[in-house]
Amino acid sequence: MQIHPELAALLQQFKDAPAVDFGTMPMPEIRKLMDHMEFPPADLPMHEIRELKIPVGGHAVAARLYRPTADQAAPVMVFFHGGGWCIGTMDTHDNLCRHLARITGMNVVSVDYRLAPEHVFPAALDDAYAATRWVAAHGAELSCDAGQLYVAGDSAGGNLAIATSLRAKQDGWKGIGQQLLFYPVCDARMDAPSHALYGQMPFLTRDAMAAMWRHYHPTAPVHTLASVMQHADVAGLPPAVLVTAELDILRDEGEAFARRLQQAGVQVSLLRADGMLHGFANFSTLVPAVAALLEEACARLQTAPQIASA
Repeated sequence: MQIHPELAALLQQFKDAPAVDFGTMPMPEIRKLMDHMEFPPADLPMHEIRELKIPVGGHAVAARLYRPTADQAAPVMVFFHGGGWCIGTMDTHDNLCRHLARITGMNVVSVDYRLAPEHVFPAALDDAYAATRWVAAHGAELSCDAGQLYVAGDSAGGNLAIATSLRAKQDGWKGIGQQLLFYPVCDARMDAPSHALYGQMPFLTRDAMAAMWRHYHPTAPVHTLASVMQHADVAGLPPAVLVTAELDILRDEGEAFARRLQQAGVQVSLLRADGMLHGFANFSTLVPAVAALLEEACARLQTAPQIASA
């Protein structure tokens, strides 16, 4: 195995970062360490950035609208950040959302869903789905064409995008046009070969993923709107662009889920990012090779090709 040289060079910046143990450390302490990692702000100006409050049941979910242009009816991408359902914020994914908006020309709405272990499944999914429906219902005030609505996310956020699409299917709502999924969490069983191959790689170890599952879904059996690979029926989901990282424990379960979608008749474009680690998309404004991968993924989303592996 060989980490892409551009990403390997960037990793040197993190060599002195404190160790994080998801199995034993209190989550507030982990968040203090992880959520405040300083990334240089991207030089990606937006036409408008607007802070939103989305009503969900008895509470409000914060969200952030990124408008790259003055277009009054741009397509809209509802984005869910990664972090194992336990960490991550709109700020940790600010650069990535800006970059997605600039590449696609879409308005991006980043959703600050509730986190585990304080809020276990299905709280994050409830927030994600309700926020997506709210965006669809408020397109005009967001300068969006809600008829061109996409869901997207990385890691646990990719899982929430898939689960949002599944819940929309259950409700008979056809408002989601496509999915953009970066190395999504798909299977609580964690038994795909890549878990053994890459269980100690930087950014996501097997032990950390197991702890995140325990925080998010502490009861058994795991609901199939969390462990989406085990969902009985994935036919009829929106077309998907699914990106995996070669050196990631989630690689094989993500690719298996892509094949399952394709077998169910869902249009899928599968892209494996060679030499990349879990979480690589967050470095798109720092690593040229990652920026190129992001552009390729977005181009596939826009053209919605049939299943293809690269």
